[in-house]
Amino acid sequence: MAEQHFVDGIENVAIIAGNVRVDFYTYGVDPETSGKEPPKEHNLRLVMSPEAFLKSWQSHNQLLQELKKRGLVTQRDSEQSEEQVSAEPSPATSPNFA
Repeated sequence: MAEQHFVDGIENVAIIAGNVRVDFYTYGVDPETSGKEPPKEHNLRLVMSPEAFLKSWQSHNQLLQELKKRGLVTQRDSEQSEEQVSAEPSPATSPNFA
């Protein structure tokens, strides 16, 4: 049986020695962070050739299109997100730092 890993997200992506390296993380359990974002713990590093990375990118794009088709994810309208950003109050600025 193939080994399986659960991850909460990608922490870092780099190109080192001609290979793409992707570091994944899981959230740690820390009772002292109750109500806050839990600490991230390095979980797994995936190393692949640029060719393998491009093939995986194509697979992810195909999966994204299928998720959109099924209505499981929606794409945000860029104009809508810009309006939301501009609708938020801007922080007060001091004339001393103009």
